[in-house]
Amino acid sequence: MNHLPLSQILSLSLGIITVFPIAIDAKPSAFLLTQNQPNNPKQISWRLMTDAEKSQAWQYILNSRLGIAALNQLAIEGFISPTCQKTFYIDPQSSGFLTLLRVKCSQPQGASIAISYDEIRVIFRRFEDNIEDFKIERVSQREGILGTPLPD
Repeated sequence: MNHLPLSQILSLSLGIITVFPIAIDAKPSAFLLTQNQPNNPKQISWRLMTDAEKSQAWQYILNSRLGIAALNQLAIEGFISPTCQKTFYIDPQSSGFLTLLRVKCSQPQGASIAISYDEIRVIFRRFEDNIEDFKIERVSQREGILGTPLPD
C-alpha cells in the first residue's frame, strides 16, 4: 500500500498546492482516509431502504448543515423537482452510517452547458446523528460515466 507524504495529503484534502514540505499534523478528509479501506463506496453492496429508514434518512439530511448543502447542490444542478424520482439506498455493513440518495429525472439535468446528466447521486457518511461528509456522483449513460453500481 502506498502512503502519501503529509504535504500531498494536505494538497489533496484541502485543495491547495504545496511547494514545501509541511510539518503540521492535519487530518485528511474521511473519503481520503477510506480510499483503500473495504468500505470504499465503489465496493459497497447497496440495498434499497425501507420506508422507516427513508424517513430517518430525511431527518438526518434536513437536520444537518451538510445535508442541506447537498440538497443545495442538487438544486443548483436542477435535480430538485417533483418530476425527479428519489431513491434511497443503504450499506448494511456500515450499520446505516453510509447512505446514498439517487435522483433521476425524466430529462437530463445539470449546471454545465457542455454535458447533462441522467442522474445524480449523493453518498452521505454519518457518525452518530451527524452527517460528517458527502460525495456527489454525476451519472451520464451517453458520456459513459456510470457511477457506483446500484441494485435496480
